[in-house]
Amino acid sequence: MKTILTSVLVGSLLTTLALAQQPSQGFGWRGWVHNIERRRAQTATPATPNLMAYAINIAFEFGAVDLRGGAFLPIGPGLPPDVGDGLVQGPGTSLLSLGFEGNLVAIDPATGQTSVVGATGLGDCSTPVSPCGPNSALWIGLVDGHYYVTDFANNLYSLDPRTGAIRLIGPTGIPGITAPPFSGNPDGSVNVFGASLFGFRGKFYAYFATLAVNFANGTFTPLTPGEIYQIDPATGHATPIAPTETTLSTIVTVNDTVYAFNAFTGQVLILDPTTGQTTPVTSPDPAAAVIAGAAPARPAPAAAH
Repeated sequence: MKTILTSVLVGSLLTTLALAQQPSQGFGWRGWVHNIERRRAQTATPATPNLMAYAINIAFEFGAVDLRGGAFLPIGPGLPPDVGDGLVQGPGTSLLSLGFEGNLVAIDPATGQTSVVGATGLGDCSTPVSPCGPNSALWIGLVDGHYYVTDFANNLYSLDPRTGAIRLIGPTGIPGITAPPFSGNPDGSVNVFGASLFGFRGKFYAYFATLAVNFANGTFTPLTPGEIYQIDPATGHATPIAPTETTLSTIVTVNDTVYAFNAFTGQVLILDPTTGQTTPVTSPDPAAAVIAGAAPARPAPAAAH
């Protein structure tokens, strides 16, 4: 159970992956998870190219994930610890991620090399001493050719993918993050969250959830249960659509199908964003790579062959 809950924790708290590498904070489980990721990658079976997505996992590795089997295939030497809040296709050949420090980061899909595009102006939440607050960087999304980011208060901003500049659109109304990520509770649990922005058939969707995870007794408690929202890109207003699983780590649309990654079970799921219902694609695998951001692979990455 503790092994499974470790996956819940790291999959649900995407913005605090950088905190997990701080040995002084007692996050020794991160190295254990990293070893699982490596072993999973080394034994992975190549997949059908048109069912691949580029991805970032919780061990700060960039690569491709097999949407049919769940295997993660690393590309490049690994990512710096400031990369990881979602993954989208950039306006050129590079992919884009929202860094924990609030920077827009480009990733070369062929080599995994990164570069900073520019500062978004969102707050820094990259270390235990960072001034995490309502405007800290949360997530990045690409919908119908338009780029968006959110902050801890779940305000919606438009994003210039060539400079990193943002413009406030408005509050979504989605519950915000009120407790600092990885902050402790009196019962020994820690506060974590999951989030995603994605498009499907011309509509703009968001996913959000928060949990308290207690490793000592092997339990977790939903604080903000998982919910799918539809967002009005003109105003930022979000309308609740349907409840869904609280332990999803990221969501991506590939070939007109919405895929979600469940950090609790290690499964790839097909998600119906109109109902919140999920259908497993892969068998449960707690040792599977926990995906912290995914984008359609165009073309299929060479590492998949």
